[in-house]
Amino acid sequence: MFERGTVVANTVAHKILSPDQLSTLYDSNVRSLATEQIQRLLELPRPVAHARPSRDGLRRLAASISAVLGVKVAFARHARHRVVVLAESGPEPPLPRADADAWRVLEAVARDANRGAGSWMHEDRHWTVLRVATGRSPAAVLLLEGNWGSSAPMLCQLARTLFDREAVPSRMRDGVAAHRLGRVLAGISGVNDVCAAVLRHAIRRVPSRLGAFAVPAEPGRMAIVATHGYPLTLVQHVRIAPGTGVIGSVYQSGVALRVNDPGRVANGHRRRSRYRTNTFVAVPATAAGETLGVLCLADRQENTVYTRDDMAALHALMTSASLALTREAARQQAEHARHAAMIDPVSGLFNRRYFHSRLGEELERAQRHGMSVALLMVDIDDFKRINDSFGHAAGDTVIRDISEILRRSVRIFDVCTRYGGEEFAILMPGIGTENAASIAERIRQRMEEYRAFDPALASLRVTVSIGLAVSGGGSADELVEQADQALYAAKHAGKNRVIRASLAGLRSGDFSTEL
Repeated sequence: MFERGTVVANTVAHKILSPDQLSTLYDSNVRSLATEQIQRLLELPRPVAHARPSRDGLRRLAASISAVLGVKVAFARHARHRVVVLAESGPEPPLPRADADAWRVLEAVARDANRGAGSWMHEDRHWTVLRVATGRSPAAVLLLEGNWGSSAPMLCQLARTLFDREAVPSRMRDGVAAHRLGRVLAGISGVNDVCAAVLRHAIRRVPSRLGAFAVPAEPGRMAIVATHGYPLTLVQHVRIAPGTGVIGSVYQSGVALRVNDPGRVANGHRRRSRYRTNTFVAVPATAAGETLGVLCLADRQENTVYTRDDMAALHALMTSASLALTREAARQQAEHARHAAMIDPVSGLFNRRYFHSRLGEELERAQRHGMSVALLMVDIDDFKRINDSFGHAAGDTVIRDISEILRRSVRIFDVCTRYGGEEFAILMPGIGTENAASIAERIRQRMEEYRAFDPALASLRVTVSIGLAVSGGGSADELVEQADQALYAAKHAGKNRVIRASLAGLRSGDFSTEL
């Protein structure tokens, strides 16, 4: 249709196309809007609706649009048989002269309110022409360098809304709001922070005086983790049962609720003083048939009622919220799995695998900072007799009770582990031999004083033998071997005692007894 390298003046050649026709006009170099670009265009500062924007204002707006799209942008008007260029984002590429025949398409677009978009070609360069409303007759046009035919419907709407924010279709605003929320949630972790972000964006999209976001907190109960319009501290300890109140009902049913008629408020509950009206909406965040949370807004701004458009907007936001909450649930499950992989299920202490991992780390840190690391190997004396006399359930009880005594006998940053069976290992960074021996003796005495709470175990007596070793520049295996040999010596010396050793002792077999 177009001849390259010439100015096409024929108005038939410059036919004004509908958005659908424009999308198929060219077969090459077609540009299209990205979702992020749509969002940025909708967020541009707009001149006052129906006012006469100044040329400086149009120039700034053209520069802003150009920065978003990466092409030259200009505003122009056809008046008195000539074209007036109102603003340009930059000098290149140059526009046609004011009297050029190529501007005929501009006049057609500007005068035909039903044809919001046109296209033309000048000096081997495509241009897209969009009608905008500026309060003047004829209307001005927005010129975009390039062929934007595939995005013509969206660009037509954006061009009309540059000077009238209310003209933005609800679905477009909903999509942009959901995209904006999705980008924010991508950089947030933690359920509480996710819910707070969703609530902020919901209030921005559907202005309301009050809002809350609740999520499952424990079996059969929900907790409010984010609020708007009142302090979270007022409700953070409240637990909501499924089917109870607005939030509980929506959580149980998984169906959104909108109430604008005070007479429809269920169960005859009296409106609380913080609410000005009985209007509210509650929308669930769902995934795979499971309700992950409930967003509730009340008292729409300006005392207006909640509309279907409001519900559609909130549903769009909750789609992003559902994805983020699903991600957080997966993250929590992974964390629980990771935690379970390093915890002994009977004692609740760290397991042997975790012990060896931490031992290497602590020895490297001690070497860098010139410190020592103490290791206690603790073994319950005659544990087989306990199992044989009282049963394996009693043995598990002793393991749990002994583990709690160990935790309470050491520093908060010391590492207590169940090394295997009835043997425990305690890693104590930054401590010397004397202090470690004192702690070991305290553990031994507390074990000797231990009495089970179960009356059936009243006659049960427990003692432990402890081997102590302190690092002296050797490897992790050498430290473990040293503590093991000290424990072996304590067993052969009569049990119920602490034996400590040094690297020299490891090589010579010399151990000292600490009773």
